[in-house]
Formats: sequence, C-alpha cells, structure tokens
Amino acid sequence: MSGSTPLFRSPISSTLFKANPRFNLSDLSGVPIILIQGAVDELLQKNFGNIPGRANQMVRVGDGLLARLTATQFYLFGTSSMANLPSATMLENNFREANLFAHATDYTYGTAVLRLQGSAAPEVLSKICGLDFYSGVFPNLQVAQTSAAKIKTLVARYDEGQTPAYYLHVDAPSGQYFWETLVDAGQEFS
Repeated sequence: MSGSTPLFRSPISSTLFKANPRFNLSDLSGVPIILIQGAVDELLQKNFGNIPGRANQMVRVGDGLLARLTATQFYLFGTSSMANLPSATMLENNFREANLFAHATDYTYGTAVLRLQGSAAPEVLSKICGLDFYSGVFPNLQVAQTSAAKIKTLVARYDEGQTPAYYLHVDAPSGQYFWETLVDAGQEFS
C-alpha cells in the first residue's frame, strides 16, 4: 500500500471544556511534526530562509515553526493540521542529494499536541511544571524540553498578538492524561 496515508485519530477525547479569554485549551494532535538530526544548518537555511541561531529558540517557517533543540537537532511542526510543510521523506532526499549525514523522522502519529493560550496560560503551566513561563523568563519564540505533569514535554511559546500561547508536545499515549491535568490546573480560570 505505498502512497497511502494512515488515518489519524487524536489520542484525546476532549472532556467538556469551557474556553474563555484567560484560559483556552485546544487539541492540535495531527499537525505535521518532523525531528531533524544532523549538521544541516546551511540546507535548512536554504530551504526555509531562516533558522534559529541557538538552542531553545524558534522561528516561523511557512505554516509552521522550526525549533532548534541542540546544535544538530531541529524540531519542525505545523501550527494547524492543514500546515504545508516538507515531509520527512522530502527532507531525507534533500540530505542525500547534498551528501549530508542527517536524518528526518516523522513524529506526527506518535505525538499529542495541545495549544494552551490566554493571559492565565503561564500560571497554569507553572502549576504542572517547575519552569517559569512568564514573558521575562520564557519569551515568545522560546522552546524547552522539560517534564510537565511528570511527562516528558516539549513546550514551544508562540504568542498570538499580545496573548501568550504555548504548543505542548507529549507522547500520544499520555495525551488524554495531559489534557485532563491541564483542564484541572486551569479550573480556577474557567
């Protein structure tokens, strides 16, 4: 069955959640996600026009965000399920053509992605994670690999205007638990 795309099902059954301007939670599971490993700065610069200069920074690229996790590790993800980003196969072919020892892995189907936004978002996140998510410490376009609610989590901040917004990436089997933990942590703001 080459060329077929597996059917995606979110790992999250959204419980009834009442969004408000201070605290809004969305399930974005299914957005394209690719982990890129290798010394590929020049090639990514050529493909996207811009790359993060150092670890824990992020830049906007087309319909997505490109985060630098380490000197030789990047994390590319869409901001919506309709994001038009290069596939892992496409990137692999580019690496091969450029004679680079690098690898691109599609993480889309193994990752739950939640977007937490609103003025209370930094406070909600700080309840379940030991990091300080306020603007002075964790500014827009910042990314961190951490533990939140005792789960390995990638936190990427990408504000919408003046409103703090965080993309939270966890392994798919933990998605429902993570959703419920965030809803519980944000109850006082609902």
